[in-house]
Amino acid sequence: MPQSFEILGLMSGSSLDGLDLAWCRFYRTSDGTPFSYEILAAECRTFPQGLKDKLALCREMTAIQLIEAEVEFLGFSAAAIKDLCQKVGHLPLVVASHGHTVFHDPSAGYSVQIGNGGILSGLCGLPVVSDFRTLDVGLGGQGAPLVPGAEAALFSDYDACLNLGGICNISFPKGAHARGFDIGPCNQLLNFVSLQLGYEYDAGGRLASTGNVIPELLQALDAVPYYNLPSPKSLSNESVAEIWLPILQPWMENPCDVLHTLCQHVAAKIADALPLGGRLLVSGGGAFNSFLMEQLSMKLGSAWQIETGDEKLSGFKEALCFALLGLKRLLDEENVLASVTGASRNSVSGALYGGNPLLKKP
Repeated sequence: MPQSFEILGLMSGSSLDGLDLAWCRFYRTSDGTPFSYEILAAECRTFPQGLKDKLALCREMTAIQLIEAEVEFLGFSAAAIKDLCQKVGHLPLVVASHGHTVFHDPSAGYSVQIGNGGILSGLCGLPVVSDFRTLDVGLGGQGAPLVPGAEAALFSDYDACLNLGGICNISFPKGAHARGFDIGPCNQLLNFVSLQLGYEYDAGGRLASTGNVIPELLQALDAVPYYNLPSPKSLSNESVAEIWLPILQPWMENPCDVLHTLCQHVAAKIADALPLGGRLLVSGGGAFNSFLMEQLSMKLGSAWQIETGDEKLSGFKEALCFALLGLKRLLDEENVLASVTGASRNSVSGALYGGNPLLKKP
């Protein structure tokens, strides 16, 4: 079995900023030893406005409209894969694709991502691992968050890993039983408010820094019952739209104040999830929001050493993690952790299309 593995990880998140692609090389000296990695190439492919609008409205579509949106998303993904392969000059072992989440309600027994792995494999001509969530849901788990299964293998020298994406999630990778859960909304809310000012996102937190806190709004956000639920727990895009957005609406005449208040709120809820201290690895789009990071630093104080890594790691850690989840699927190793999701057991998750290249004869 080869000692290094090149995997292409794909991630499309709820913030709709584009398709993240991370071409990763993983190393392991022997079975069972920790993985090391390097990100050989990474890029974010911005969605065309028409596709972005469709992805934003998927939950409201008819069945045939959703299928048509999926076909467009698959074509976009396959073109991005082919283009990156051409730039790198050779092919990865496999593409590990998260897909794009449309519905997520594990309590009702489902989690749905568009991005059919079989079609994608045919379009790009490579083996594809997809559908990482549904087996865990069938085992009684949340099917989310998934990245702690990779973070436990890659970042166990950190006490906590924080992802500031559309939804903010945390994991605690040290020890025999890694833990993790969704803390609450992050960039979904910040981007929603920024759009009211004509910006897709608040670059560097500049808009938020000009605002002032709205005490009544902060109190209403802090009182959302989700924050008091025990883990394992995960959030859906539907919940963000149904619970959090209506709280913001009465205050939208002052969007900079809303952004300022949201940053304070998100930082406080992260601090609530980090009761002790140690090394904290922060990634995701929110890691580039200087005002949010300042608020987080103030809330955590000196107890936590905040690190963001280099630009590739900060911007593409989730795609990196899905690349490793895909590799572990090829190796027939557990990649989704019951200690995180609440499932009845760990699982080897992901549907593989196009064959396992590690099993092919030379």
